[in-house]
Amino acid sequence: MVEKVKVRLIYPDGSYYEYYTFTGVNLWHSMAANGIDVAGSCSGRGTCGKCKVRIEGQVNEISEEEREYLLAEEIKTGERLACYCYINEDVDVYLHYGDFGSDVKVKLFKEINNLPSRVERRQIFIPGLDKEAPIPLQRRIKKALPGVMLQLGSSNWNELSSLDRVGRPALELYGLIFDSQLVRAISREEKSAYGIVLDLGSTSLFAALVDLQGGKVRGMTAKTNMQRVYGADVISRVSYCLDNPDGLTRLHQVLINNINAAIEELQRDAEISPHDIYDFAVVGNPVMLHLLLGINPSGFAAAPYSGVIVDELNFSARELGFTAGDNAMVYILPQAGGFIGADTIGGLLTLQSQKAGIYLFIDIGTNGEVVLCKKGQFFAASAAAGPAFEGGGISCGARAGAGVIDRVDWDSDGKLQFHIPGSQVANGICGSAIIDLIACMLKAGYIDDKGIITSKATEQWVTRGSERGMEIVLLDSAAGAPIVLNQEDIRQLQLAKAALRTAIDIVMEEAGVSLQQLENIYMAGAFGSYVDPENAMLIKMIPTVDPGKVVNIGNAAAQGAMLALLSDKKRREASMLQDKVQCIELASYPGFQEKFISNLNF
Repeated sequence: MVEKVKVRLIYPDGSYYEYYTFTGVNLWHSMAANGIDVAGSCSGRGTCGKCKVRIEGQVNEISEEEREYLLAEEIKTGERLACYCYINEDVDVYLHYGDFGSDVKVKLFKEINNLPSRVERRQIFIPGLDKEAPIPLQRRIKKALPGVMLQLGSSNWNELSSLDRVGRPALELYGLIFDSQLVRAISREEKSAYGIVLDLGSTSLFAALVDLQGGKVRGMTAKTNMQRVYGADVISRVSYCLDNPDGLTRLHQVLINNINAAIEELQRDAEISPHDIYDFAVVGNPVMLHLLLGINPSGFAAAPYSGVIVDELNFSARELGFTAGDNAMVYILPQAGGFIGADTIGGLLTLQSQKAGIYLFIDIGTNGEVVLCKKGQFFAASAAAGPAFEGGGISCGARAGAGVIDRVDWDSDGKLQFHIPGSQVANGICGSAIIDLIACMLKAGYIDDKGIITSKATEQWVTRGSERGMEIVLLDSAAGAPIVLNQEDIRQLQLAKAALRTAIDIVMEEAGVSLQQLENIYMAGAFGSYVDPENAMLIKMIPTVDPGKVVNIGNAAAQGAMLALLSDKKRREASMLQDKVQCIELASYPGFQEKFISNLNF
C-alpha cells in the first residue's frame, strides 16, 4: 500500500527542509520535483556517483552497482547515492552541500549614475465627482494629465474608485510617469518605482533590484539554476524536453519558481511590495529564454541551430508568472542568433558604454561566447565547452562555495597551497581552481604539454591507477574520498579549453585581427571573474598577451540588462548591436577540426 512519508533534508549548517512524498518514490527524483538542488551531473541516471547523502531511515538495500561508487567506510556510515535510493518510510537525509549559488560573489562592471531617470513622480489634482454632472474618473484623470497615456492595472483603478465618492472635494494624488508619456500608477501616497534585472545562466540565476528613479542598486542575489538537476548544460535540457512529454512544462515551471524565489528575496530584503515592481529586463542564452517563455527549444538540437525567437520581446510579468504587480512589464533583450543570446548583447552593450576599438569579449561557462570587436564590427561564436569549467565531469569537481577549493598556487617553500573558503577540509574543487591546479602542475613538470601525468609526478606525489587513468592524490577530503586529479579530469579540461580557444582563434581569423592589434581581452561572468589570467594563458585557454590587457569585468550581461532597464535609448542601442553581430558557425568553419585538435595541447 502506498503511504505518505516525510523527507527531512539536513544541511551542513544544521538547518533543514521538510517535504512529503510517497513510499516507493526515488529519493533523487523526489528532491528534484520539490525544487531541491541535487548534486551530480548525470540527471539522476546513476552514472556520475556525485549525489552522495547520508540517510537515516529505511530505504532499499544497496545494490552492487551502487557499491562501485562508494568506499567501504562511506557505506558503513550510511552514505548512499540519492539516485539509487527508494523511500520506504520517513527518512532524514544529511546533505554535504548547501545552495552555493547565493555564495558566489557577483559584481557589476560599473555603477550607473549618468543616465536620466525614466520615472517622474508628479503631483496631480483630480476634481471630485459631481452628482449633477458626473464625469467618469478616467476622463478627469486624463484632463489633469494632458499629453500622456494611462496604463493602470485593475487593482489601481479599484483603489482610485474607492476614493472617488459623490460630494468629496478634489483628490490630491501622485502619478508615476514613465518616459514622459506613460502613467503606470496613481495613488494617494508618493510611491517608489523599482525594476529587476535578471540574468538567466545555465548554472546560476542572478537578480538585482534597481531604483528606477535614481538608478541605484538596492539589492542583489544569485541562485543555483535548479534546472541543472535535469541536465548540466543547455543541450541536455533540450534533450530532456524532446525525450519527455512534460519536459518543457517541467523545466519552464522550475525556472519560474527559481526566479520568483529570487524576486521574493529581493522584495523581502528591501521591504517593498510586489506592486512596487514595474519593469524587468532579462538576458540569457537562447535556450534559457525559450524555456523561460515555455517555447519548444527543439531547434537547438541539430543544425542549423535556430530558435523560434531572436528579437526583443515585451510581456506582462503576470502573464509569465512572475511575483510582481499586475502592471509590471518584462523586456527581453534581443539575441544575435544561433547560440549567441541576449546575455552576449547585454555584455556588448556594457562594453560599448565603456570603450571602442579592437578587443575580445569572452563570457566563459558551459557555453562560452566569444566576440571580437573590430571598430564597431562584431564577429561572434559560441563554444560548446561543456561543464568542466564549472566542475562538471571532473572527479572532485564542485560548484564554488564553502568547503570547495577555489584557488591553488605554489608557496615560497615549493608546496601547493589550496585555498578552501569556510573550511579546513576540502569537499571538492571548483572550475577556476582546476585551471590553477593544472597550470601549477605544468610549471612543475608533473603534466606534459599533451596533458599526460609524468614520471616526475609519481616520484613526488601519491599516485594510483583508476578507471579514469593515472590519478594524483592531492588532499584528504571531508566527504571521505580524497581530492584527486586524474588523466580523464585533465582531458575534460583540455576539451573545454580547446573549444574556447578555437572559437577565439576563428573569430580573430574571420575579423582579420592579429594578436598585436588586440587592445584588450575582457573576461565576463561569475567564472570569468575568478580565472587567473596568467594561468589561463599558460594552459593556452586564451591568447598570450600582456597580463595587463586582460580585464575581469564581472557580470557584464546583467550590467547591460540594467542599462536597458533604465533607458529606452539603450534598448534601441541593443537592437542596433544585434544587427551588427556576425555569427560564425564553428562546426562548419574551414579547418575547425584541425584547429580544435591542435588546441588540445597545453
